[in-house]
Amino acid sequence: MSEPYKTELMPQAVKTARLLMWIQVAIPLIGFVVLFIFFLGGSTSIGGLGILSFVLILSLAITVLIGVLAASYPSRKRWVRITVLVIESLMILEEGYGLVTDSSFNGLISLALAVVVVVQLSRPVASAWFDR
Repeated sequence: MSEPYKTELMPQAVKTARLLMWIQVAIPLIGFVVLFIFFLGGSTSIGGLGILSFVLILSLAITVLIGVLAASYPSRKRWVRITVLVIESLMILEEGYGLVTDSSFNGLISLALAVVVVVQLSRPVASAWFDR
């Protein structure tokens, strides 16, 4: 006979980091929906956006990447944790710089979320979870 398959529950630190990443995905998606509705209303011409459209596409790509990584947590692969730590660390640098130059409340929220994700994933229990 075969042995029952042992499943290990996701540690609380990893669950917290994953939840915060989903919040990091939800906030910009709400903004994208509002912008989309604004543009559909005919309030401005899309052709004159230039650099703004590049920034929006880049922001959307990063948001999708964070969502894909958050969805990949159950795979327990080491590259998921490392990629999240790199992206969140870059977000800390970017939001920290933005906070110093033009202090906004949105930047403070993003900075806090990124810091907590990095702290939670830096714990030994999180490192042990992503052992594959």
